[in-house]
Amino acid sequence: MKFAYGCTRWVFLTKRYAIKVARFRIIRPFIRLVSLVKKHEATETLELYDASLIKAVLKYVGAGILANRNERRLYKKYGGEFLAPTLFTFLWLINIQVRGEPSKEEDVRRHRLWHVLKGNVAFPKGILHPRQFCVIKESPLLADYGDETLEPILDICRN
Repeated sequence: MKFAYGCTRWVFLTKRYAIKVARFRIIRPFIRLVSLVKKHEATETLELYDASLIKAVLKYVGAGILANRNERRLYKKYGGEFLAPTLFTFLWLINIQVRGEPSKEEDVRRHRLWHVLKGNVAFPKGILHPRQFCVIKESPLLADYGDETLEPILDICRN
């Protein structure tokens, strides 16, 4: 078993599955908030998450849960044409996804998402990086799709 982690989740990689466990960012938000208050940037930064201060803090602290929820919802909506299959979720705390082979740059360029987004700077940061994808049955699939801003982009991919 291998272990990896991102900004919002820990990932346990078995031979067949990627098990994504939501991380709670408890201490870091408060350290970051103090830093932003000192720089007089707190309001602008929190508004990136939500107009409501309380919702913004909850979205930041619980970002792993939101990512798991979004992956489950988006997979149900779009299926496996573009996305690695999310098989199961437990209270959005844990997602179980089919594990594919690591992807390369040329794999990403074969994905419909690359064709939709190439040359467009208004998309989630790093989404076209090979580590965001995997290859299952020779098809490149997006493996990390918990960002809620992906939905309109996936709508374009579908059409």
